[in-house]
Amino acid sequence: MKRIISLLLMLSLVVSVSSVASALDQSLLDLPFKERAANVYNPSLKKVLLDISKDNKLTTTQHNSIYVPMKDVFKQSGATFNWDGKKKITTVKSQGQELILNFSGKEITAGKNQVVLPREWVQLKNGVSSIDAFVLAYIFEVSADDSDQERVDWKEKLNFLDIKGTAGLPGLDKYMHVNVQFND
Repeated sequence: MKRIISLLLMLSLVVSVSSVASALDQSLLDLPFKERAANVYNPSLKKVLLDISKDNKLTTTQHNSIYVPMKDVFKQSGATFNWDGKKKITTVKSQGQELILNFSGKEITAGKNQVVLPREWVQLKNGVSSIDAFVLAYIFEVSADDSDQERVDWKEKLNFLDIKGTAGLPGLDKYMHVNVQFND
């Protein structure tokens, strides 16, 4: 039943967001990436319902913030996590590559097989490393076209995370509904 609801939400999103995501005008492309992502959906939304699908299993979590914990996003994916309190970075490892979330306030240069997310996309609060749900949904959005080259580039860089696609749906319930589907 949860899977059917999730698929219906995704289908609704494809219909409702495709016209927005496929027709980004120049004024929207001039905004910073995080703002572009929020404006594709509804920047006034402040809460998230996160659906994660992998191997025909659906996990739903509710968040009272637009930031969703990385562990909630990736716990079903098989990725591993590491928090380095001394350096103040979180590392998500998958397929021999690393996603770095930097909370140190210092510039970090990505090494071989590493990708560092922009600081404005992530948050560390109460010891929890989180990512902006609008950004997550937008990067892997299944109904988006290639009009935003920066989005296309990030999707390619983060391909190792094994995300098949996402769907973001601004709900009438004042929640941003984000569905993340991993490859099986």
